[in-house]
Amino acid sequence: MPNQFLPRGQVANLGAGVVPGNLQVIGVGANYTIAIGGGGAVPHVVAVGAVNAHAVNGAAVTVTNTSPVPGPVNMAIIW
Repeated sequence: MPNQFLPRGQVANLGAGVVPGNLQVIGVGANYTIAIGGGGAVPHVVAVGAVNAHAVNGAAVTVTNTSPVPGPVNMAIIW
């Protein structure tokens, strides 16, 4: 499974077909938004030690780490 660290204030744009099933967001109290398939960005928080799963199923997806900067990397995405 590919994974990518997403530093604070950064955006990951994953085009159609990149994420065949679920996208997992792992973090330590990270704030983020996710937009799937051209929909609006929906805010979320991933708690320390938690995994948030989003059904992407081949749609384009944009994840933005909205945690305040500066600070250490606090989020990763896995698909």
